[in-house]
Amino acid sequence: MYIILAILGALAAAFWAFTHFVNAANEGRDAVRDVKGVLRRGKWNRRIDQRLIENLSDPREAAAIMLYQIAAYDGAVTDRQHEQIVADMRAAFDADEETGESLLAFARMAVGELNDAGNSVRKILRPVAEVCTPDEKAQLVAMMERVAEIEGPPTDVQRRLIAEARRALIAA
Repeated sequence: MYIILAILGALAAAFWAFTHFVNAANEGRDAVRDVKGVLRRGKWNRRIDQRLIENLSDPREAAAIMLYQIAAYDGAVTDRQHEQIVADMRAAFDADEETGESLLAFARMAVGELNDAGNSVRKILRPVAEVCTPDEKAQLVAMMERVAEIEGPPTDVQRRLIAEARRALIAA
C-alpha cells in the first residue's frame, strides 16, 4: 500500500513539475514573441516615418502638407481654411473634390505624425523642387500666403515657414 502511495505521489510530483515547466516554457515563448513584436513594430514605425518624408514623390502631396501646416499653426484648421485649401488645390492641380479632400486628409495625417512640417521643409518640398516649373513653385508660395491670411494676418511662425519654403524652392 505504501508503495502504491509512493508511486502515486511520485507521479503527482512529476505531473506538477511537467506542467510547471510547460507553463514556464510557454511564458518564455510569449516573452520572446513580445520582444520580437516590439522590434518589428519599431522597424515598421521607422519605415512609415521614412515613407512620409523620405519617399514623398508626389508634388501635390508635398504642397498639401505645407498648406495644412500653415493653417495648423493658427490652431485647429477651421472650416474656412479647409475649404480654401481644397479650393486652391482643386484649381492648381486641376483635381476633383474627392482628390482635394484625399490630399487634405493625407496632409492632416502627415502633419500629425511629423508634429511640425516646418522642421523638414527641404525634404517635404523636394518633389516640388524637382518636378515643378518656377511658375508652379511661385503658385505654391502664393497659396501658402493665402491660407495664412484666412483667419487674420499671418503670424511670425507662418511667415517663417513661407520664407523658408520660398528659399527652398528658389534654391532648387
